[in-house]
Amino acid sequence: MAINFHQIKNFVKHYFVAKRNGHGVHSPFSYQLCEEVFYNRNHFYDFNELKKVRNSLLNDTSELLIEDFGAGSKTFRSNKRKVNEIAQKGISTSKQSEVLYKLINFLKCNTSIELGTSLGLNTLYMANANKTGKIISIEGSKSLNEFASTLAKKNNVQNIEFIHSKFYTALPELLNKLPSLDLLYVDGNHTYEGTLNYFKLVLEKKNNASVFIFDDIYWSPQMTKAWKEIQNHPAVTLSIDAFYFGLIFFREEVKEKVDLKFYI
Repeated sequence: MAINFHQIKNFVKHYFVAKRNGHGVHSPFSYQLCEEVFYNRNHFYDFNELKKVRNSLLNDTSELLIEDFGAGSKTFRSNKRKVNEIAQKGISTSKQSEVLYKLINFLKCNTSIELGTSLGLNTLYMANANKTGKIISIEGSKSLNEFASTLAKKNNVQNIEFIHSKFYTALPELLNKLPSLDLLYVDGNHTYEGTLNYFKLVLEKKNNASVFIFDDIYWSPQMTKAWKEIQNHPAVTLSIDAFYFGLIFFREEVKEKVDLKFYI
């Protein structure tokens, strides 16, 4: 991901105010989340296999023709991109992916939707975190959708449903079939309007234990604006700003609105 002034400025602010442990976190759920997810140093067995998958992507020089439907890419000028370049510059780091894994493992999310599959590596982390749960991953680019689906089959991961479609086409129909949603992970539209639209669309499917994750909340001033508006929505009782992504929760047991910043 290319770095811009907006990201640098906000990272410096985040670095000095973000929590690095659970001290001072008063909500019991927030404290448990901090200790079990963000600062849990346990190494999960799945990480060994997922690291091998990551390394295979970093060594894959094959080319994909990518169709962008969101805000486009700040890193790539051409739609023809090598897999290893996407793996280097366009997907989450190991630490970020492991936090996502620990979150799903901790919350035991059974039904999750990912908007933006990319190469499918984070999708594998999500699927392995709760092998009895189901991940539904939507990707607008046909080549990425096919690549990720093949990657899952190679690694014998069977609890993922891959959908090739634009988000605004597939999402309403998909939501109509679901009684509720445990997790939403948005990593495929970095526009202000798109981010807010998907949040509002999925909001009616939340439950008390749901978590919504928005990637790249400091990607641009408009993405940060969208994140702030989502944070301040009256249904949100807890928000966590981890700089690289933001999380929101709707837990009724969190009696007073809590906004936290964590450093990972």
